[in-house]
Amino acid sequence: MKRTSKLLSLLLAALMLASSLAACSGGDDTPADTTGSGDSADTTTVAEETTADPLADPFPDVTYDGYNFRMYGHIGDTVVFSTIYREEEKGETVNDAVFNRNKAIEDKFKITISHVQAPCNDMYKIYTEVQPIIQAGDDFCDLICAENMKYLYTQNMLVNLREIDAFDFSKPWWLPAAESLTVNNKLYTVQSAIAYNLLAYARVIYMNVDLAKDNNITVPYDDVRAGTWYLDDWIKMTKDVYKDVNGNGTRDWNDVYGMAMVGNQYATTECFGIESVITNEQGTALVDNVMSPEFQRYMEKTCSWLFGGNPGFSYRTSASSSENLMAMYTNGTLLSMMNFMQNPINVLDKINFEFTILPLPKLDENQKEYRVGTTGNNFAIPTTLKDKERTGVIIEAMSRLGYIDVFPAYKDLALRGRYSSNQDCADMIDIIADKVWLSFANHCIPSNPQYFYKDIWADQKDTPEIASKYAAKKGTYEKDIATMNEHYFGTGK
Repeated sequence: MKRTSKLLSLLLAALMLASSLAACSGGDDTPADTTGSGDSADTTTVAEETTADPLADPFPDVTYDGYNFRMYGHIGDTVVFSTIYREEEKGETVNDAVFNRNKAIEDKFKITISHVQAPCNDMYKIYTEVQPIIQAGDDFCDLICAENMKYLYTQNMLVNLREIDAFDFSKPWWLPAAESLTVNNKLYTVQSAIAYNLLAYARVIYMNVDLAKDNNITVPYDDVRAGTWYLDDWIKMTKDVYKDVNGNGTRDWNDVYGMAMVGNQYATTECFGIESVITNEQGTALVDNVMSPEFQRYMEKTCSWLFGGNPGFSYRTSASSSENLMAMYTNGTLLSMMNFMQNPINVLDKINFEFTILPLPKLDENQKEYRVGTTGNNFAIPTTLKDKERTGVIIEAMSRLGYIDVFPAYKDLALRGRYSSNQDCADMIDIIADKVWLSFANHCIPSNPQYFYKDIWADQKDTPEIASKYAAKKGTYEKDIATMNEHYFGTGK
């Protein structure tokens, strides 16, 4: 569903027309030599192909005469708003990259970027505040920065971003995230490189390289690059890594493990190419895909791994002060940990071992490409905004500079300054950034069938009971899907 902007389409059409006219003109009136003499030198010249720079500025001469570009959100929000807006330079890598990106956009377009404070302190409830404002017809902001905007989809309060000509979703700063949330050419909230939380909340594997070496385990850089890094490989790598540190014969939280988990971690199934709601083959409706063969294979593999008595795995339904997953990793007693990229960054200064970051593996050889689940959809444009194209131009430009300047800064922070100097690490982070994926079910459907696996994991059985769990949820899922079909396709079927 990627499309080229109208401006780019016009330029391409002009180039094709110019080429066609040149071919028809023949250059001069001298007839071509058609004798085919072997003594004649071939004087045919082939035009040198030129490739347009995919990162080129699409709006080099546009200005807006002091326009106030307003971003609505909670200034204390460290999950969403702080990844798109910073008030001042602080001498911190990512903070200053965001601040300087915004300053460059202000200078380029001759605008001011301002913050409109959301009264609500809960980013997940901001949608309840903006709902009456939009209903009143107020042009109150250019951009809403918050979570749970899905509750406004079916009320026609958000702009379909696919109708804004300034957006070129083929550009790398949109990543696959815009594609995954588009249904029937409709896209209401999304994330791009306008903010770095696409990376910050990407689900990844942090690995202790020193512990891998101690256990004769090869970090699978080559397999990841080759596209042959699978869930079975991760299970095999971790299931037998265990050491009773204090020799007391008890599996303590501070023992060495291949893998540990606290709680039912989310944004997970999408990493294995599993979508619980998909568009049917005819492209005419959303359909329930919860009980897909892929999902059932995933449940069988993970339940056997997590709850099958493997010594290398430790599971807790919830954390206590003495059972802290992050402390376990920073203490060097955990080979691998699934987490958001952001969370371990805050404790990297406590780590005294070599570490690396990997994408989650593919489910199996049938999964075509890696997917990196994230929870970063956080901007929407209200329908009350008067000039939507102007806002589109500014968002596109901010996303472009975010991709060029802010993303590299965050990548380097995630690897503690090793992104540019360690090719293996750089390759892994680039793969992660390129395969970021926002699940439609996760981000757009209120009942969120993408989290169905958590109900099964809660039983902690190595042989999962899938059918009975699904039967209890099926009605709710189908009701939500019918509502979305009415909105996206004009039918509840």
